[in-house]
Amino acid sequence: MLALFDSGAIAAPPSLPDLSLPNLALANLNLLATAPESAAAEDGPWVLAGVLLTLIVVYTMSKLGGELSKRFGLPPVLGELVGGVIVGVSALHFLVFPETGAVASDSVIMSVLQALGSLDGEAVSRIFASQSEVISLLAELGVIVLLFEIGLESDLRELSKVGYQAAVVAVVGVAAPFALGTVGLIALFHVPTIAAILRGQP
Repeated sequence: MLALFDSGAIAAPPSLPDLSLPNLALANLNLLATAPESAAAEDGPWVLAGVLLTLIVVYTMSKLGGELSKRFGLPPVLGELVGGVIVGVSALHFLVFPETGAVASDSVIMSVLQALGSLDGEAVSRIFASQSEVISLLAELGVIVLLFEIGLESDLRELSKVGYQAAVVAVVGVAAPFALGTVGLIALFHVPTIAAILRGQP
């Protein structure tokens, strides 16, 4: 009989997969490892859509706020700040972040994405976390570019002409919020003095 197998007259039975316990466990681990990768790959377009929608909201509200401020004779940056407050956690909830304790269901943008893509709650939470990280990074880059642009446009000769007024504004801009924050915490919330001083720092 063995001679028949060796000569090829009778085909050998197909080899069965190794179903031992270690090999099964290894196969399950491989499946678990590829699951997050496939989920992340599926979430990629939705994260991009969330980031783009967020940037559209930020740009629109910044331009509207800046233009309205100009019409009232106020600095454009004030209108941009008010626009940020309006679309943020204080009012419309377009832009909310996990660092503030918000969840995906608090975000209007995430609700729109969930409706468009028929996404489940777990997917929306993953997209919300990823999108928030990207927006936070872009915000930090925006601050760096803004400060660099201000430095480029600054003229030291002009600054020296208004040095006294600039120094007064700078001191008041730091001292007044510090003092008001400290006094407010002590008077309104009965925070101990040392803790109020530390929290009242600008």
